[in-house]
Amino acid sequence: MGFTGHLNGKYLMTMFSPPYKFLIHCVVHALSHRKGAYDETSDYIMNIITCLVLNMPYNVSQVIFDHLIDNIGSGSGKYIMYPMFIQMMIDDK
Repeated sequence: MGFTGHLNGKYLMTMFSPPYKFLIHCVVHALSHRKGAYDETSDYIMNIITCLVLNMPYNVSQVIFDHLIDNIGSGSGKYIMYPMFIQMMIDDK
């Protein structure tokens, strides 16, 4: 993937080669549970990207539900950020 930075928990998109910058950008915007700082990537997002690149299975829905539960437990009302994903899961079942 051409990563040239340090492994410290946050990965900047500028440290990757151009094809992977676009992949990281798409995954961060699609699955990130934050409102800003889209140039840095968390470790769980990098796990998803690594599994996509290596064509390995990964339970993305478990990651989303874990963050959904964290946001519900915090009492901040951030769980409202996930209605489209939850509706898609209900429609699929």
